[in-house]
Amino acid sequence: MTLDLSSLFHATIGFDDIARILNNFANSEQANTYPPYNISKIDDSTYRISIALAGFETNDIDIILEKDILTIKSSGKKKNISENFLYKGIAFRAFEKKFQLADNIKIKEATLKNGLLNIDLLKILPKEVKKEIINIIEK
Repeated sequence: MTLDLSSLFHATIGFDDIARILNNFANSEQANTYPPYNISKIDDSTYRISIALAGFETNDIDIILEKDILTIKSSGKKKNISENFLYKGIAFRAFEKKFQLADNIKIKEATLKNGLLNIDLLKILPKEVKKEIINIIEK
């Protein structure tokens, strides 16, 4: 039996602590693929989680941060009975996505535009870790 750990690395943002990832894997549920999402690194201190939520509105979505666990969830969108679909491929079902954030990751903002929920995350480096360049003054 082959153990594929690649699915673990997309749910952790801002740290590479393999022991923590493996521990979370042992206790995690089966991976849920709805709704689809991307995680991108914008620069050295900014990350973005993009979640495809076509048809959802801001009041349909809850974003909660508790103990470094970012949870994005929805109870689904109310069905519009008056619509008569010939084909229905856009899902409005309930979902819950959880992301483990590092201690130094803060949420900058969340935006919903054109069916894409973007959550921008900022990596705050402690002062003792930041590189400081000292200018030399010639006298």
